[in-house]
Amino acid sequence: MNPPLLRLPDARHAPRVPAHITPEQLERVRQGAYNLPQVVKPADFVDEATPGLERLLDERGLILLQKAVQHQRPSRWIAPGLIDAALRHLDEVGVGRETRGPMLERHATLEALGITRDTARGQGEGWERLYRAPLPLRWAAWSKPGTLQIAYRAPVDAEMVWAFFRHGDKRALLGGLADAPPCPHAAEVAAHIDSLAERSAWCDEGAMDTLLPRLQAELSRAGSADELKAACTRAQDRWERQVGEQQTLSSLTHELAFQGYPDSFPLARQLKRKVTLYVGPPNSGKTHAAFEKLAGALDGAYLAPLRLLALEGRDRLVARGVPCSLLTGEENQPADGARVVSSTIEMVGTREVLDVAVIDEAQMIFDASRGWAWTQAIVGVPAREVIVICSAYAVPAIETLLGLCGEAVEVRQFQRKQHVQLLPGPVALPTLKKGDAVVAFSRRDVLMLRDQIAANGHPVSVIYGALPPEVRRREAERFAGGESHILVATDAIGMGLNLPIRRVLFSTMVKFDGVGDRALTESEVHQIAGRAGRYGIHEEGFTGVLHEAEPGAARALKELLPRPPRAPRHFKAPVAPNWWHVSTISQRLGKSRLHEVLSVFMDQLALDNAHFEVAELEQMLDLAVELDAQAGSLSLKERFIYAQAPVDTRTEHLLQDFYSWAHQHAATGQAGRPVFLDMVDSHSRLERMEQALRACTLWLWLDLRFPGVYGHLDEVLGLREVLNDGIERQLKAKRPLWQARQRRGAPRR
Repeated sequence: MNPPLLRLPDARHAPRVPAHITPEQLERVRQGAYNLPQVVKPADFVDEATPGLERLLDERGLILLQKAVQHQRPSRWIAPGLIDAALRHLDEVGVGRETRGPMLERHATLEALGITRDTARGQGEGWERLYRAPLPLRWAAWSKPGTLQIAYRAPVDAEMVWAFFRHGDKRALLGGLADAPPCPHAAEVAAHIDSLAERSAWCDEGAMDTLLPRLQAELSRAGSADELKAACTRAQDRWERQVGEQQTLSSLTHELAFQGYPDSFPLARQLKRKVTLYVGPPNSGKTHAAFEKLAGALDGAYLAPLRLLALEGRDRLVARGVPCSLLTGEENQPADGARVVSSTIEMVGTREVLDVAVIDEAQMIFDASRGWAWTQAIVGVPAREVIVICSAYAVPAIETLLGLCGEAVEVRQFQRKQHVQLLPGPVALPTLKKGDAVVAFSRRDVLMLRDQIAANGHPVSVIYGALPPEVRRREAERFAGGESHILVATDAIGMGLNLPIRRVLFSTMVKFDGVGDRALTESEVHQIAGRAGRYGIHEEGFTGVLHEAEPGAARALKELLPRPPRAPRHFKAPVAPNWWHVSTISQRLGKSRLHEVLSVFMDQLALDNAHFEVAELEQMLDLAVELDAQAGSLSLKERFIYAQAPVDTRTEHLLQDFYSWAHQHAATGQAGRPVFLDMVDSHSRLERMEQALRACTLWLWLDLRFPGVYGHLDEVLGLREVLNDGIERQLKAKRPLWQARQRRGAPRR
């Protein structure tokens, strides 16, 4: 008798199906794959960026149920031994739309209890729970129970978990959980920590107390005895160095302290800062509360993610009667009697003590290219009180980072006054209403949508990254004041811009990230959709997709919106080199080429990768090669400053102008007169004006750092104002912008 035919995406997996499973039963599991808790996706086992991640599941013997759909859904797999549990779930619960909400709630309940799938070994059939237990320390000062707790994982009964997914009875789940098993290596780790305490007995008791948060940060990560002992030893080593430096008033007795990055900011470490996290979704009032605190400070700083928000922060404080200076990468505008400075995050000062510092949008620490600036500010700003504004999913990473500094954290929660609701269906362009915001993810798409919406009779404002902050601000004001009905924007609206938006509509759920197209993440969807609704203006906020969006966009939004954003797996705080690192490497190793010095930085910091990693320095390294070659007579410090310049390396003529200015600086001490002053005016094409403004920004950035070398400020500032007006005039006009540009040449992302 022939064996029954089994329908599977990969026929090689048919022998893995248990013999008693019929084709009909297997097909039921396949059809319910997207909603069954027994089914897994590759990201449950390894990071999504891991090469050959599907091969790993295949090698472990799992069965492929559904292939991946690019930009929409990952593949779905099941362990052969879980097919019976899946069938029982189908019999008792089903997988209809009405089950989606309860399943999400039950997943969240398990996560809150520390119960997660054990995917480190085997086929992911088992479950484990994260436990914490007090360490039995004998060191007299730390012998109080609960002084330090160790985290560890232990298996739980898988059948009990599957039963909870079926009936949702939390009381039964809790009743079925056995008492916490003892941590098998608690005594061994405790003995090691006791020996560390004895080794540091030369410190006073107050100093010893600052070691505890560092050790707790290490013990909060479940690991083997050897891993935890090594981590605690590293933490104790770093702590000993800091104490020694404070006592000898010499913060540079060690070469680079790469393994103790927080200790390279001695002033911040000496202050015993009070750190509070202001946590909540967009439009929850956390930024307003932080500014209230800053306005009443003796002195302080607001550290913004964008120049636009630094400008708004300055104006916000001035409107309250608080004199405030402005400091960004391209301008330094001191105000008479100022006791507060509003600056971009990269301009954080670490040499003067402040009363209050506010760090905004701190979830940007996860950003691959700029996250280092938040690491630096959170660790290094020397303020007696530090307020960190962030989303909830960033809290654990920031708490761990501050724990490595020996600092405790207070968390203050803010609740949104109104919730964002999902629209029942897609919205067609001709049916847009006043107060709608349409989101796209490229300049091309923003301008295309602007033309299409304007053709339907709506005045439109646009916001995208290539626009200068002054123009973005004017466009936002036009929308806020009702002069324009519709806002078309990139995800730039997701950061800090509080506008009277009633509906946020996604034109696509796919984004080009510089490498390729990818699906939006939960955090991106929440940050953007959260701009819908504004307390006191629109009591409700809505989000949805355009009818013209790609197939599957509405479903993708519906799936992503209920999911809480999550931090990247195995996150390590990114660190970029400062001049102290560069000069120390150069002096100790006798290296004078910037590229060589930066390469050493990357190699040295990689030696201690438990909590920190080198930030993405590819652009800095590429610039360093050319600067060494074309401007090698400049000092190492000058070349290092040049390598940090905000030059758009995708615009070839701007990159070549940049190298030419550096070469002229090295050869003559003067950069010369910039050619862009004579190549564009307010009647040029929109793209030409945007490129010229980027050149203005770069020139002003360099002039701020090399006084007397660049100059021509009146002309550059005058051109910037003229171009801002010209761009704003074109955006306000009714003439199509994308269609006109399309006739002149091929589109560029």
